[in-house]
Amino acid sequence: GRAAAAAPLAEYGPDPVSGKPVVLKSGRFGPYVTDGETNATLRRDDDPATVTPARAFELIAEKRAKGPAKKPARKPAARKPAAKKPPTRAKKTS
Repeated sequence: GRAAAAAPLAEYGPDPVSGKPVVLKSGRFGPYVTDGETNATLRRDDDPATVTPARAFELIAEKRAKGPAKKPARKPAARKPAAKKPPTRAKKTS
């Protein structure tokens, strides 16, 4: 199974837009803020210990404005060349 969700590192109160509580969490790819719907990764210069509620709301608003990530286009499967058949010998007729 999967590990239980970790407790948030900090809570910032309700988001001005969605009204959902904004929390700071530690993820696989570094710390991020989320309102349960929109996740926004902290920048390299943002220290998780000193992120203010205003900065957390700003990051989420930027991410919301950016929109969902585009899915990369799938390449069609490579076509395999037809297998060569060994030459058949001519049948002798008598």
